Amino acid sequence: MHSVERTGQEPTVICVHGYCQSSFYWLPTLDRLAAEGARCSAVDLPGFGASATEPGPYTMEGLADALGRMLDAQGIAKIALVGGSMGGVVAQHFVLRHPARVERLLLVATGAYTADPAGALAKADVVEAAAWDEETVAPMVKGFFRQPPSESQQKRYCSIALAASQQAAAAAGRSNARSRTLGRLGEIKVPTLIIQGRHDRARTPKHGAEMRDRIAGARLEILEESGHTPQLEQPSEFHALALPFLLGRK
Repeated sequence: MHSVERTGQEPTVICVHGYCQSSFYWLPTLDRLAAEGARCSAVDLPGFGASATEPGPYTMEGLADALGRMLDAQGIAKIALVGGSMGGVVAQHFVLRHPARVERLLLVATGAYTADPAGALAKADVVEAAAWDEETVAPMVKGFFRQPPSESQQKRYCSIALAASQQAAAAAGRSNARSRTLGRLGEIKVPTLIIQGRHDRARTPKHGAEMRDRIAGARLEILEESGHTPQLEQPSEFHALALPFLLGRK
């Protein structure tokens, strides 16, 4: 599995991207963590980004286990885990499947279930059947942000989406739609911070509150000017919350 790494000291922070995204979405976070001396990396999950040719299964559980194998290969025993959007779902499955490996958990713009699973499954069918081109992924990318990105940014984000395997995109979309961790969140025993965007239409503050209420000691923060990608939409505000938490300072 491809990853972008920054060397440093413990804790090791691992960032996991969302649906049809890549490690690129976490590069500013890596730079800020590295400036604080932390060892950190952002992965490209199997089927996405530079890991597009990696084999599946492209399920939330399968992607979580692939992350575990990567950590084994790198000799990393314990991590602070960050997951955004679908990556937050993968992160939930990872900590539930490998609880001893996670010291801190940051969930961003995510939830413990899909509000409209039938609709999400239908979208996955469309992804599988459509031409895999910019026309298909552009509406998806637009939904990542409250304010539309610039034309050059939009093209970059679309190119990242199109780097994904179409098969992986369809399979992961179906698995994400069916995933439901809500009833197991009480098993998560590590310090947990949840950050949601006020204007996120996919994973709302309500989803964040439901997770907070089921994870003992979890904290929920809402970024008022963000949509589905708060680390890029409000980077200063996001990192003022995230970095102290991940570095064990708060």
